[in-house]
Amino acid sequence: MPSLPSSRILPFLSFLLVLGTVIMGATRADDPTTPKLLSTLVKEWNAVLERTEKNLLKPDLADDRLDELRAEMTDLRLEAIAATEAARPEAKQIQSELDTLGPPPGEGAPAESPSVAAKRKAISDRLTASEGTIKEAELVIAHADRILDKLASLRRTRFTERLLTRGPSPLSPSVWQKALGELSDSLAAASQEFDSWRAGQLSNGSAPRFALQLSLGIVAAFVLVWPLRLWLLRRFGYITLEGEPSHAQRLRTALFTGFIRILLPSAAAIAVYLALTVSGMLSDAGQVIAQTALLAFIFVFFVAAFCRAALAPFEPEWRIVQIGDAAARSVSGTLTLIALVFALDRIADEFSNQNGASLEMTVVHKFISGLIIAGLLLILLRRQNWNLDSDETAAHPQQPRPWQRLRFFLALLVLAIPASALLGYVALSRVLATQFVLTAGLYVAVILTRALLSEAVEQSLSANTHLGQKIRASLSLNDESSEMLRFWVTETMGVIVVLIGIIALMVLWGAGEHDISGWLAEAILGFKLGNLTISLADIFLAILLFVSLLTLTRLIQRTLEQRIFPRTRIDMGVRNSIRASVGYVGFIIAGTTAVSVIGVDLSSLALIAGALSVGIGLGLQNIVNNFVSGLILLVERPIKVGDWVVVGDHQGYVKKISVRATEVSTFDQASVFIPNSSLIANAVMNRTYADKLGRVQIPVGVAYGTDAKYVREQLMAIANAHHEVRRTPSPIVFFKGFGDSALNFELVAIINDVDKVKSVTSDLCFEIDEVFRKEGIHIPFPKRDVTLEFRSDQLDALVSALGRTPGQPADGKGEASIAPDKRPDAPGPTPGRPYV
Repeated sequence: MPSLPSSRILPFLSFLLVLGTVIMGATRADDPTTPKLLSTLVKEWNAVLERTEKNLLKPDLADDRLDELRAEMTDLRLEAIAATEAARPEAKQIQSELDTLGPPPGEGAPAESPSVAAKRKAISDRLTASEGTIKEAELVIAHADRILDKLASLRRTRFTERLLTRGPSPLSPSVWQKALGELSDSLAAASQEFDSWRAGQLSNGSAPRFALQLSLGIVAAFVLVWPLRLWLLRRFGYITLEGEPSHAQRLRTALFTGFIRILLPSAAAIAVYLALTVSGMLSDAGQVIAQTALLAFIFVFFVAAFCRAALAPFEPEWRIVQIGDAAARSVSGTLTLIALVFALDRIADEFSNQNGASLEMTVVHKFISGLIIAGLLLILLRRQNWNLDSDETAAHPQQPRPWQRLRFFLALLVLAIPASALLGYVALSRVLATQFVLTAGLYVAVILTRALLSEAVEQSLSANTHLGQKIRASLSLNDESSEMLRFWVTETMGVIVVLIGIIALMVLWGAGEHDISGWLAEAILGFKLGNLTISLADIFLAILLFVSLLTLTRLIQRTLEQRIFPRTRIDMGVRNSIRASVGYVGFIIAGTTAVSVIGVDLSSLALIAGALSVGIGLGLQNIVNNFVSGLILLVERPIKVGDWVVVGDHQGYVKKISVRATEVSTFDQASVFIPNSSLIANAVMNRTYADKLGRVQIPVGVAYGTDAKYVREQLMAIANAHHEVRRTPSPIVFFKGFGDSALNFELVAIINDVDKVKSVTSDLCFEIDEVFRKEGIHIPFPKRDVTLEFRSDQLDALVSALGRTPGQPADGKGEASIAPDKRPDAPGPTPGRPYV
């Protein structure tokens, strides 16, 4: 029957041991120095298979022998798989030797030489023998699979028969009468044995020694554990915060406070156990019972400590699950009682095994423990405990319909525990109770483990922690890349935790360590999918190599950029080209290596690519065109990173040349992505192709009558005085001609950095304006004549309005200060034309 989780430790350890043995066995099978040939191993395996088939025909085969046969078949199958995979390269090598000779001569062709024919025959015989041995090994694997299926079917049948075997019902008075009588006899025998033991201890004087050892053990445990407990409480216990603690603080505090609460009671229990063991006061049976009791009570301490730490019944601000105070106290206390019942039940089981309890005693014991567990589980399933809100909300719960259905289904399972026991199915009742609790505990453990790992990754990559800052600096991570890394690492670790939880669930529900080790070994060593062998080990190795080579490529790029390039005179464009080329080459090498390790034949991919080349050429011609154009840009470098380019209506600085497009950052901080093919096929102006020199052109107009030579002298002096203007070639002033209202000049100057054209132009304009004002040089503005055309009525109204003095009434009385022109030759408005 299933028991406490502590009893599951041995199967897990055995599973790890078997898995290590399988891997080591596979390694030994791959070792070319293995003395036994595959043909010899096949004969030995067939002998083992025949012997196992004979054992399966025995009707009274014991369960222990059944487990031994299953372990033997699992090991044989894994050994056969490993040996078969190790023999395949030799067969491929022989096939390659035969392919080197080429096909035999056809009909009518000249016969090959006798030596070549003899070699061909010898190689063909070797290939036939090698392939035949591999086929025989594959038959062994298939035969082992059939036997394992028979063993699994037989185990399931026996397990089902035991679960559904109806025994005496706890409702029978005879059962209780015999159980109570046996219990009374057991208690009397235990009391008598204890009295005789105490009398013996008092007579030989070992009782005081035991008391002294026990006292010293407890004091030593207290002295060793208490300072550690105080230090952990000060460092990781509940602290006073100004605001609400974060979820990360709650998780961290729950983890450490749970561990802190385990220390003292566990140390005391271990001290008592060691005192009993060292004093020699326990018999062999008592030693086993004491060890079981120690593990059981440590389990109780563990559950009680972490339930209180996670639910925090009396510290609601540190509670991980946001439920009410009453619900937190109820759930925490109920879970502790369930753990205590399991612990006492486990101790009672061991006591019964040591003293040979009767069937009736076992039925009553399991019925009582199952009934108590069912009652406690029903308390957990109360509606108030399933509301993830405050106590006020718990008074009027509004649960979603899926939660109500789940709670109803779980309640039915719990009620099946005492119902099956009352009907006489005690084994089924016990399995339901144990598996229900263990499965729920495993689910909670998986959820908490994922949350803790997620929090650990978050703290490791946070910019607010010392470790996170160090990791970010070493990997050159910004906020976006660190968030992406955090997401993938968290999800990967979460998947691993879920897979481990699934394996643990399979163990809890009866899967043996040999079954799981066989499945894992088959997944690791590889399984057939058509003609392709898929191996998790190869996939993991391929991912590891791909990530490692890609990381190495990034390190090389980083070394080039930070250590090598700064000590050379290579410009930024060439640096970017080299860095991008290293990245492309590294990615191609990493991808090719990963594909090869997985086992994909690259020649097959080449054939497929050749067959699809027409479709790829038509469907992806733009992408291929841009990719090739990008390579041309990196090699010929008509534009480089940092160049000032003008492409159509867009101009700016080249920021990045990628596989498909080139990113240009405009002057208003926008990014324009231009396909690489457009940069190759169309005209592109590169203002900084040869050098970074720039040209400043400033047109200047002065009033007529100004000394032109004096203007040139002032402009030359202003240009030469600026520190960014080059002396060679020197600035120059052009007299461009006579304008309508000004003499037109142009100042042309060459500067060192084209990026400073606007700033230098602005500085020179400010200086020209200041100097011209100081020297009395006028910059004229063009004169404009405005002609207003009015109709007669509009002109009369305007003249009438202009002829009134301020405050004069609109009737025209009063003296007019302005009179219209009364000349007879004054031009009038053109009828029908609009006025301006």
